Parts: sequence; C-alpha cells; structure tokens
Amino acid sequence: MAYTTPTAPVQNPFTGVFGYGQVQWFTASGTFTVPAGISSVRCRVWGAGGVTGGSGGGFAMTTVTGLTPGGTIAVTVAAAASGSSSFGSYATATGGAASGGTVGAGTATGTNSITASGGASAGVNTAGGGVGGIFGNGGTGGSTTTNGASGSAGGGGGASSGNVGGSGFSGTGALYTTNYSVPPASGLTFPSLDLIGTGGGGAYTMSGVNGSGGGSTSGNGGFPGGGAGGAGTPGFGLVVVEW
Repeated sequence: MAYTTPTAPVQNPFTGVFGYGQVQWFTASGTFTVPAGISSVRCRVWGAGGVTGGSGGGFAMTTVTGLTPGGTIAVTVAAAASGSSSFGSYATATGGAASGGTVGAGTATGTNSITASGGASAGVNTAGGGVGGIFGNGGTGGSTTTNGASGSAGGGGGASSGNVGGSGFSGTGALYTTNYSVPPASGLTFPSLDLIGTGGGGAYTMSGVNGSGGGSTSGNGGFPGGGAGGAGTPGFGLVVVEW
C-alpha cells in the first residue's frame, strides 16, 4: 500500500521538512510519479530484517535533483525476510541475513546522502539486530547471556531470555525477568520521519518497536527492518518520499 499526506507537513526535527512538506509512504512496491512543478525529492529507504536471530536491515537517505515533472521512478519495498528496498537507482537498502549473518547496508547517490547498517545478531535463535537509521547503525541483538547493545544512534537490538533489550535513539529497551516482561518504550510520535527505526529492543518473547530487534524466542522485529528472534517475524521494508 502507498499513501500520501497531501497537505500537513510531516515533522522532521533534525533533517527539517523538505520542500513543501508533502510525503508519500510506500509499504509495498510501486511507482513514484514526480508531481507537477517538482524537480527535487528526498527519499528514505529501509531494507527488511532477517529471521531466526536475524540481522537488522540497512538504511539510506538521499536528495535527488534534476527530475522531470510527470516522470516516474520505480519503488521496490522488501516484503519478505532479508529483502532489499530501493528508490530507482538513487538509493538502496539491503536486508539483514538470517541467523546472525551479514547485516543490511545502505547505498545512495545524490546529495546530502546518509547511509547506515543494521545491527548484527548473536546467531541462530538469539535476538534480532536493530535497523539502521539517520542517527547511525542499528544495535546488536542479545544472546542468552548477553544484553542487546544500543545502536550508535539507530534502533537498539533485542535481548534474549533474562536480559534487557538495547535502547534506540528515541526508545528504551524492554526488560525481561523471571516472571514478566516490560515492553519497550517507543518514544516516537508520528508523523516524525526522523525517529522511524529508533525505538528500543524487545526482551524474550516481547517484540521490538519502531525498527528494533525482536525477542529471542518468538519476538517480532520492529517495523521497519528489525531482525526477528527465534520464530518471530522480521520487520519488512519501507520507502518514504518527500517533496
């Protein structure tokens, strides 16, 4: 599904609102048509997370200039584990591999580009890694003896049984104790594009939020791009275009 916010500017407290503040979100592959009177856009791209203790997806953001109104750009959105997302040839974010494999990465051309990698996981059936974002790489996923690490600025990795998830830029990781789990605090208020992918990691069966890694047993990866722990479902891809 793709949808557009046609009037109200989206809050971007760090990168600032781009152009006229118009935004189109792609949660499935499609085509972006350059609007009338527009020759420059800014795109943000997230790849999908991996499964069974999968690594986090990558991130890329860039400004594309010299476009022709009415022209089209192909948009690919990762709809399966470890899938890549892209905005034409301008920005690509690869997905994180399964079971502690290679982390996702971002590549971009254009101006004012930012790229980041996903966080790694500790291996099969451990917690998933966090997705990358504008603040940096995703945090690493925890194991049965290790807490999930916070990202340098991106989303925190999830934690395994008995430990706490890593914190992201705008969210605190969840805590697991013998009898209960405390879900991660997201700290994210939409529509703030800059904070997508920056929440805290999940703990044990608790899912990650806003792009963070999931819990070790069945925790899902946060959307977009969080690696899944155990039998959980990863966060899939996302592409956002501003003009």
